[in-house]
This record gives sequence, C-alpha cells and structure tokens, in this order.
Amino acid sequence: MTHFLESRTGADGPVTVMKSYTVPTDEADYFTEVYQENARIMSAQPGFVRSRLHRPLADGPETRFVHVAEWTSGIALDRATGNPEWHASLRRMFDDPALHITSAPASYRVVVELHPSSA
Repeated sequence: MTHFLESRTGADGPVTVMKSYTVPTDEADYFTEVYQENARIMSAQPGFVRSRLHRPLADGPETRFVHVAEWTSGIALDRATGNPEWHASLRRMFDDPALHITSAPASYRVVVELHPSSA
C-alpha cells in the first residue's frame, strides 16, 4: 500500500488526481461511507480545490468508483499526502476486513482543454 501514501509530482502547476476503486457491489455503500473520512481530511489541506467520487449508473458483481480531485499544484498535493492523519485514515480503509478494495491512483496535468464555443 505504500504507493498510495506518497505523491511526488514536483509540479508547480495545477494537477488532477484520478483513482479508481473497485469493491464487491455488496460493499459499495459501506465503501462510500468509509471513503468520506479520507476525503474530509484531504479537503482541509492547503491547495485542495475539489474532489468528486463517481459511481457507475449500473452495478455488476463489482462496483468501480472513480475519484477525481483537483489541486492548485502538485507541490500542494505532495505536501498533503504527507499528513499523518490521512495516512492513518487510508490504512484503516484498506485494512478494513469488511472491505475488499483494489485501487489504481495516478496524478495528471491538463494537456488539452475544451470549452463550449461562443459561435
């Protein structure tokens, strides 16, 4: 789990964190509750902009959530992931015997952005 605990983007511009979490569907509602503690901690960190957890409209045997969080900079994210309270919350979530989570985190920077045209 150590690869979940640290961010070393070094980016001084805005970054977006995207993570997918997969849990058995019968654990999906509980995962959402547990996840909120972790999200609450990160939302209080300097540089945090916004976080959203997405759930698919239709569930199968497993539910794949997609988490998207925006930060003012990669450096702010790097500092936030050093928070011991967040580490403890994340460990509790992944060590919870009632949850069977797999996850794939990554940090991104915007390379193409589109807006509605005014024409």
